[in-house]
Amino acid sequence: MSGSSPNSSSSDENSPLQQNDDEIREESEVNEDGNANGSNRRVRRPVQYYSINTPDHDASTVAVVSRYKYYSRLSPYRNSNFQMPEHVVPPNFFSVIYVTVRGEQNSIITIFSLWNTMMGTSILSMPWAIRQAGFVTGIILLVLMAGLMLYTSYRILTAVQGMSTDSTSEALDFSDVCQHYLGRWAQILAIVSSLLTLMGGAIVYWILMSNFLYNIVTFIYHKATDSSAFNSTQDSKDYICPHPPPGQNGSVYLSYNASMYTVPHLMWAESASHTHDSTLDRVWQEDHTVPLFLVAVLFPLINFKSPTFFTKFNSLGTISVTYLVIFVAYNASQWGFHLDLSVPSSSDKYIPMFKGTFAALTGVAALAYFVQNCVISIVRNQKHPENNVRDLVIAYILVALTYTYMGVMFYSSFPMSKDCIEDNLLNNMADTYVLAFVARIGLFFQMMCVFPLLLYIFRVQFLHTVFGSVWPSLKHVLGLNICIVAVCIVFAVFLPHIGSIIGFVGAFCGLSYAIALPCLVYMVIRHQNNTLTMPVIAFHSFLILIGLANFVGQFIILGKTS
Repeated sequence: MSGSSPNSSSSDENSPLQQNDDEIREESEVNEDGNANGSNRRVRRPVQYYSINTPDHDASTVAVVSRYKYYSRLSPYRNSNFQMPEHVVPPNFFSVIYVTVRGEQNSIITIFSLWNTMMGTSILSMPWAIRQAGFVTGIILLVLMAGLMLYTSYRILTAVQGMSTDSTSEALDFSDVCQHYLGRWAQILAIVSSLLTLMGGAIVYWILMSNFLYNIVTFIYHKATDSSAFNSTQDSKDYICPHPPPGQNGSVYLSYNASMYTVPHLMWAESASHTHDSTLDRVWQEDHTVPLFLVAVLFPLINFKSPTFFTKFNSLGTISVTYLVIFVAYNASQWGFHLDLSVPSSSDKYIPMFKGTFAALTGVAALAYFVQNCVISIVRNQKHPENNVRDLVIAYILVALTYTYMGVMFYSSFPMSKDCIEDNLLNNMADTYVLAFVARIGLFFQMMCVFPLLLYIFRVQFLHTVFGSVWPSLKHVLGLNICIVAVCIVFAVFLPHIGSIIGFVGAFCGLSYAIALPCLVYMVIRHQNNTLTMPVIAFHSFLILIGLANFVGQFIILGKTS
């Protein structure tokens, strides 16, 4: 629907739009007797004036046209503030036309949007994921998972293009595509998978924000009570091992390369951490009290009817990722690389090439590369849609390089036993380390802005699916938000392991939404076109089996990762 401008061409030669009224003058109207009638004397307006009896024009239309012509006379430029507002244009001046609107988003913006969407909390778990898979195996699996997720995203784009040519309806989401080709059950599965992804993200965010808030307050406490903790002579104590590797029971554990340093490096967090006041220890506990304190900060923010305010802070995500990349590079330059592939496995120096818990990495990678639920929205406004596939490939390459860099760089340079690496790499940094404090406070505020957006999207999808409205009532919204926050608190208190949570959520959504549904949709399209062959069936069935194996693998390694 578009409004045709009143000054456009018209077949009506007597249209008031085509009257020439360059002059302003007075006229005397002559009556039938040829005498000037003063009572009929009229003033020529700046625009042509018509009486209510003028054929083909009603009074309201004439008035609107006159007003328009007057404004145009005052300022004839297209972008002038004197142009007639669209809401006062008469309905009969509008006509329905169908046009193909080209977007204004160039390829750089598309690539950056895809990269920024995939850059999530998984970036903090990449060193831990490589630790679980083994050094070489981890790198290979990161690349292979990127290729798999790229292929299914490509299949989603091609399915949408085929649907737009075969149907007058537009696919706003991949769930619409699933309903079109597979039926209602596929749409429900897609919606459930999308909701589970958002729920998993909310849980991970709550755990990380509790961790960051705990360490931020602890840092400030140390700064206020023990300034010696920040002396330059203590710079060698910037990393810790929060949990001892299996078989190690000592209270102090020297890094295997300690002879290279003038000052032996700290080990266990119990020794590395500074003594806290007993009152602070009782009130300020990362896994018990801090998740509850977080409710006072976040709960008021998640009940807004519109999240527009929080969308203004999306750029914080890019800044945070950039800082983490520089942070890891800086620490690697200070620590050096600690890789010795030839030492027997009984030594702390040993770097395994393969480990049986590699499913932890594939689960994390499935969520790290997960963009299938919003790839349609991101490329919809592409100025050159023919470049969508190219831009998608470039974005996945950049994402794979970023994740691989973060995992390999931190894993290779960490000076202590690789079994010390946590599923949040910042947990391996002392709470008195200034650069880690900056990273934590930046990530905390960024997540505090993104968390309401996550819950808003979850709320919209859930309430619209169940009640047919995105805001049934304040009671419904409050009830849903209380349930979500309660689930987040339970995980933050009893299972604060983001690596395992990301793995399970990523594996399930990878199986259902990212792999199975795109492959099934593609095979249905080939079947409808009579081009479905056995190699196509075998290949895509194999991909679905990979997704299933990844999900089952999360249960197999349960309790074997730490």
